[in-house]
Amino acid sequence: MNFEWGIHPIGIPIIWTYFELMKTHLCLVLSLFLAGCGAFSSTELTQINLDKIHDDMSPADVKSILGDPADSKSEPIPVIGGTQTIYTYHSGSSDVTIIFKNDLMKEKHGTFGQ
Repeated sequence: MNFEWGIHPIGIPIIWTYFELMKTHLCLVLSLFLAGCGAFSSTELTQINLDKIHDDMSPADVKSILGDPADSKSEPIPVIGGTQTIYTYHSGSSDVTIIFKNDLMKEKHGTFGQ
């Protein structure tokens, strides 16, 4: 068996094994990045998922069903006190609005396109 510089002992050029290793690492990093961005998220804006949302749920519970909102804003509740937070979700022709009062879900509205 003759070993030459640049040839792996099983006969594969070392540069090819380097590129294969880099391709594997690139795919792994890209997959983790996309997963972190929610690209593989299974949450959808559907009437079924909206029906899972019920009164007095926490924002974390709502996020576990619908994912992170596209927009979120908080404002003080006049006279009564406390905070009102509005989560807005958009996906294609579907829109969902969730209203929290003092971190408890109190209202939900949704329109779903085909």
